[in-house]
Amino acid sequence: MQKKLKSYLFLIIGSLVFLFLPLLFSPHPPEEENYLFTKATQRDFLANLLMLLFFFLNFYVLIETLYIKKKYVLYGFIIIICLLIVCIVPSVITGHNPFTPHDEFLPEIHKPGSDFMPKRPNGFFFLEEIRHHIFLFTAVIFSSAFLREKVRNKIIENEKLQAELSHLKTQIHPHFLFNTLNSIYALSIKKDDKAADTIVKLSEFMRYLLKDSNQNEVFLEKEITYIDNYIDLQRSRLRNSIDLEYKTDGDFSKYKIAPLLLFPFIENAFKYGVNPDENSVIKITIEVFEDHLNMTVFNHKVSIINIESSKIGLQNTYDRLQLYYPKKHTLKIEEDEHVYTVNLRIELT
Repeated sequence: MQKKLKSYLFLIIGSLVFLFLPLLFSPHPPEEENYLFTKATQRDFLANLLMLLFFFLNFYVLIETLYIKKKYVLYGFIIIICLLIVCIVPSVITGHNPFTPHDEFLPEIHKPGSDFMPKRPNGFFFLEEIRHHIFLFTAVIFSSAFLREKVRNKIIENEKLQAELSHLKTQIHPHFLFNTLNSIYALSIKKDDKAADTIVKLSEFMRYLLKDSNQNEVFLEKEITYIDNYIDLQRSRLRNSIDLEYKTDGDFSKYKIAPLLLFPFIENAFKYGVNPDENSVIKITIEVFEDHLNMTVFNHKVSIINIESSKIGLQNTYDRLQLYYPKKHTLKIEEDEHVYTVNLRIELT
């Protein structure tokens, strides 16, 4: 939501600055009074207003419906019509006929026959008046096309990542689910009170995975609860076969985060750091401090058999970090033949 508000604010400020360029930079004699209300200033203001309208027309309609669909002839024809409108209509509205011979509106001192200025062809002064309009109109075409292409690429990238995220959710380690269900069954046989609590946690875990994580952002508190449930289910399943440390600290309630952004690193630790026959150690710390989230995940590497690679899930996470938190995150991964450590820092505001 904050990113959208910033985009709208930037768009409004940029539009106002462009609209009032003639009032800021129109040349005029220093002694001239009320230059803001001269015909020339009014003409330039109207031209910029029309160009601003054309920017939005091109950005939201023409590029999408004509240019991208390769209807270049129609697109070019509309561009030329719009250029003529920008160049001619403001002059007509402000009472200046651009097709009037230049002798009729030249100041007396500039009349042909005087020694001040040689005779120039009809239309010369009109071209002088509109040449900066043509320059600005060209800049508007290229800037709107560039921004539209940038937005379009971002939408495509986001859709691609969402598709990968949907695939990732279907790949949450199936052995974890099967083993958790077996743990629940064992607890039920023993009539252990933990069975009901484990079922509730598994239910909340699956609900978040299948429903809440479809949003672009979720409350960080909910994401942490999801991780809490995952850790508790792993504890229930693995019992004393692993040295597991999990700590959280800070106020998670007032921040939002892209869903399932932290989870792949934690799941990766359990995938490659758990073997009952080896020294299995996993340490996870998540904290919020001064609008920053810091997460550290550490695990010993152990021997694994018949387990699918998590490279796709981690690559998706790298890409989503770049998409949602450009220049607002640092990710450092250190590993050797014995240990694997992840340090992630995200600016949440």
